[in-house]
Amino acid sequence: MMQKKRWMGLVLIVSGLTGTLSARCDANAQKLLRAYPHFLKTCSHNSIVWRDGTKMLYDDGKSKSFDRLLNHADIEDMFHYSYPQGSSGYSKTKAPSKNFDPGRIRNEAFFRKMYGNSAAQVHKNLVRIPWLNRSTGGRYRVTVTRINGVDRALAAVSDDLDRLIARKPSMKKYLVPLGGTFTWRHIAGTQRLSVHSFGAAIDINVKHSSYWRWSKGHYRYRNEIPLEIVRIFERHGFIWGGKWYHYDTMHFEYRPELLEESAAGESPRHFPVEKHKRANTSIQTIFHRDNTGNNF
Repeated sequence: MMQKKRWMGLVLIVSGLTGTLSARCDANAQKLLRAYPHFLKTCSHNSIVWRDGTKMLYDDGKSKSFDRLLNHADIEDMFHYSYPQGSSGYSKTKAPSKNFDPGRIRNEAFFRKMYGNSAAQVHKNLVRIPWLNRSTGGRYRVTVTRINGVDRALAAVSDDLDRLIARKPSMKKYLVPLGGTFTWRHIAGTQRLSVHSFGAAIDINVKHSSYWRWSKGHYRYRNEIPLEIVRIFERHGFIWGGKWYHYDTMHFEYRPELLEESAAGESPRHFPVEKHKRANTSIQTIFHRDNTGNNF
């Protein structure tokens, strides 16, 4: 009997290993390679291969609950939910399906490797750029990373938003004052880092935003952010937290791998990535004020 149990245990172990080893690099892995070519070289034998030779397991082959997806995501899990672009998934009152959080599933090791494993490492690549320069007379500047051209992508967002405000001045109130950009912190109630920790996210005006934890009593989806603003961010590689069941309508983060094709069939604009230079000495502090108190 003992021998039979040992044999059955061995079969289960081998089966589990076979499931992981038989996993293959898929179309989503290729999206990562195209989104982050400065860092990623290839996907081979179920591993993402970085240009410095580092290998990371792509798919652990495990079926996961929603909580495990949040807390124990592999790289492949980041594509578990398909991000809906443009008007798809957009609403002022209708909530997404329960736990539908495209982009909120993140493999933290992947982003730490790319943007920095500590506040000090991230800080080396932070820069300050104007925000809505024409609309505000140069009043606002934001602190973001230059890795992956995030600074240039956000500058392009700002330029497009300036043009939008010139046509529709009422749009300005949703965009300033800002909630925050870079701040190294954990998501409240978890040990997971916020994307703000990497300088790759921005929160727009909190006053006109909604957040799922702010709902009192029964869950209720709310959104004031106009679709025109969301479209501009998506055009330049930023996903919007308003398309999550656990909504955060002020929140945008740079995730071009989830936005390969727009609703109009266009790919988000990518910016050539410069070699990373020494930290910008004009940045005086590691931490940028974040007034949102939110979780993402």
